[in-house]
Formats: sequence, C-alpha cells, structure tokens
Amino acid sequence: MDKKLAQRLEERSDVTFYVKLTRGFKVRTSIGNYNPDWAIVMEERDEYEQVSETLYLVRETKSTLEFGDLRPEEFRKLKCGSRHFTGALGVSYKVIVRADHLPHGGKRM
Repeated sequence: MDKKLAQRLEERSDVTFYVKLTRGFKVRTSIGNYNPDWAIVMEERDEYEQVSETLYLVRETKSTLEFGDLRPEEFRKLKCGSRHFTGALGVSYKVIVRADHLPHGGKRM
C-alpha cells in the first residue's frame, strides 16, 4: 500500500513534498505512542492554477475507512492522532485508503 501511494503522490503536480514517517516519529498519547504514516505538503491552487496557499497534511493509511473493522486500540490511537494534529497543531489529519482521498488540485477536503 505504501509503495502504491508514493507512486501516486509522485504523479501529482500539486504535491510538493511527502515523506513516509519512520517509526522514530512518535506522538505521545494517553494510551501509548502513536506513529502516523505520512507527512505531505501540497499547494492549493485557484481556478487560474495560481498557488494560493500551502497545505500541510498528516495522513494515516489503512485498508478500510470502516473504523469498526479496526482493532479498538488502533481506533483510539487514530482519535488521539486527530486531536493532536488537528486540534492542537491545526494541521489537517485524516485516514485515507488511496491517494485520490487527498484534496484534488490542492483544494481543501
């Protein structure tokens, strides 16, 4: 899944940088350390393709968006990750299955 996502990110002109986060990148939570999958930088473009804003994203990749199919501990860590990145840092955080779950053309999703 990671290799396929990286290939799709390479194909997108609005993705300026991405990195698969190492196991050493950890966020401390009340239920243990959490390690998100990806950090992505994208350009948001207007209808004239002019860059209007830079988007900083943290994305977690899973095989499903059905959270009931995840282990309870895994689900709790995703909730903690969301609170940390979105709530505390103001960084867009989402769980995705494919690269097309990223904003299209750099527009916010």
